[in-house]
Amino acid sequence: MLISNAHAPFNIVSVLRLENAPLPSAVKGALEKLQQRQPFLRARIVNGGFEALPSLGFPFTTIERTSPNQWREIAEQEMAFRYDHATGPLFHAIYIYFDGYGDLVLNVHHAIMDAASGTNLLDELLRLCAGEVTDLPALEPAPALEEHFPPLYQGLWRVFSLGGYALAQMSDLLRFLWRTRGKRTPPVRLGGRGHIATLILPENLVDSLSRQGRKDGVTLNSLLNAALVLATNRHLYGGQAVPMQTFVFADLRPYTEPPTGPEPLANYISMMRFTVDVSGDKDFLELARNLHTKIYRALKQGDKFNASLMSEPLMKMFIAMKSMRMGSTALNYSGLVPLKAQYGDIEVVGLHGFVSGYDLGPEVASQARLFNDQVWWDFIYLDTDMGAELARTIISEVKAILESASQSPV
Repeated sequence: MLISNAHAPFNIVSVLRLENAPLPSAVKGALEKLQQRQPFLRARIVNGGFEALPSLGFPFTTIERTSPNQWREIAEQEMAFRYDHATGPLFHAIYIYFDGYGDLVLNVHHAIMDAASGTNLLDELLRLCAGEVTDLPALEPAPALEEHFPPLYQGLWRVFSLGGYALAQMSDLLRFLWRTRGKRTPPVRLGGRGHIATLILPENLVDSLSRQGRKDGVTLNSLLNAALVLATNRHLYGGQAVPMQTFVFADLRPYTEPPTGPEPLANYISMMRFTVDVSGDKDFLELARNLHTKIYRALKQGDKFNASLMSEPLMKMFIAMKSMRMGSTALNYSGLVPLKAQYGDIEVVGLHGFVSGYDLGPEVASQARLFNDQVWWDFIYLDTDMGAELARTIISEVKAILESASQSPV
């Protein structure tokens, strides 16, 4: 994450949309308690390691809420915010508030937070604001992820496993380069401003997709990812038959030894890239099954650990070359989030999450989660890749593909 951040800002920007919202003083007070609880919220990064801040405190800005969509512009600004990680702290908050309506925009350096710990942090914040808890005990700093990998990914075993994985990844990349000769691949356009778009899949559609997935033995994650890849092919690749690369993200907390809960802030995810054959007329369910099979096999054989270990040299390579994008699409689907729709009188009416747009990353990146029986899906794109109209067209296509699939006989 530090290597990525040296090239371009790499933050997680979370947005909580609230009615009967707490006063700004209550939100700030809750964040102060969370800073006392979480070691990385009171730390900076010096020489590649965490170091305690000389004093506590963090930037907290209150803005008068003048429109329901005011948070969107602020979220885009926050994605582009560059932390001085040697000074710290590694988070700050902006609270857009007026007359019981509040939108909390929480910006956290990606090096200290993942989706699991981020949603848990929001849950604890709301519990504190609602008075469901008055205090939370301080936590110990989360250890380096690889220190708690299973034995097969430690010591000499790690060398053999990682070597085989690296060879397989290089072989896949060479095949991809050979098969895409003369065809469109994600173009490198350095710089660019990140923009956001959102999609909410209603409960009835989610239920239908889940039934379809169970019938075909395909996860909702694979269905969503396949729809994104297919829609991107149709509108950025002209529907041509071409291999495309997409990213999925594995939560490694359940697989550490011992398993790690969501409470300690840390980045315990693994980024995994898959190549699939796509064309504009590709059968959607066939594409989803193909992608699901690749993901299932990779997870079963432990690629999630090797992918984590490979992330540093991979990022160094892409940043040094600056001649190739990491892929076409990405989806981080975190499943059902442990967040309630109501905390005391506080109503949670919206939940969004964005990661900074990255010019060497996928053309269409996204975060999705199951909240309040709906899929809340947030997209990030760069203005050097597309405009708002094209982004909306791709997202509309994604929804149309899923709606069509949900109507298949079950």
